[in-house]
Amino acid sequence: MKIPKLIIPLLVIAALIGGYSLRAAFTQPTTNVTLGSSQGKQLECIVSGVKCKGTARYFTSLYEGVDGIGGIETFAADHRAIFTYDPSVITPEDIRRIMEAPIPLGEGDTAQVFECLSMKEQ
Repeated sequence: MKIPKLIIPLLVIAALIGGYSLRAAFTQPTTNVTLGSSQGKQLECIVSGVKCKGTARYFTSLYEGVDGIGGIETFAADHRAIFTYDPSVITPEDIRRIMEAPIPLGEGDTAQVFECLSMKEQ
């Protein structure tokens, strides 16, 4: 069986176009939540446990009602979270403590679901 000479270049071009069009899906935030003022410093964290939209939503819910947190963007594909926070109210270590606190699972059990692997102020 003979393969036409144009089939391989056409497949390569199709793969490149497909990859280029899908890159937007992986660079957009998984969640983008505004909890307060959008003014303040930014803290970028690599977070083990943020894997999909569901875990990203649960992760951001941990910070609802926390003073000093202005907003959170999560990127599940990169396991990354970017916090906008007021440093006069909350510190990066406080943000880490909330993130790594054990979460109640049921019947009295708890587990640490999220772990901060790195933090970088921007």
